[in-house]
Amino acid sequence: MKKITLNLLVAAVIVLFLFTGCDKYHRDRYTGTWEFTTEMVYFNNLPDPIILKRDTVYYMGEICLENTESGIIIKYTVNDEISAWLDKEGYIYHKDGWTLGKGATGQFESKDKMHLNSFWGGYVPLEGVSKYRTDYIRGTKKGRR
Repeated sequence: MKKITLNLLVAAVIVLFLFTGCDKYHRDRYTGTWEFTTEMVYFNNLPDPIILKRDTVYYMGEICLENTESGIIIKYTVNDEISAWLDKEGYIYHKDGWTLGKGATGQFESKDKMHLNSFWGGYVPLEGVSKYRTDYIRGTKKGRR
């Protein structure tokens, strides 16, 4: 009887461990040094959409944890970083959603590959136009931090 009780107790502990501890700190697997390739597209949309210029930037950046349960910071150029939420499936969401003239969405395809699209812009009153920038970001992890 003691053997059956002990086996059941061990099995229950293993099952609880699997459900509670399997992915608790999922963000950690993505932190470190990343090589980012970012295509930046600058455009306006008033009166008609016009692409103003395109740039491609290569940058050795980093992804680090934020002091929230699911927050990360992605620094993908010298001047650009995104504070984002990360869900358990590896999807990335801009913390403010698509508000205030900015937003981002993307995904970690694996622990060392990711893509992200970010959008910045708004109306410029002195020029009477809306100016925007969309960044198409691809990242490859190069090392731990």
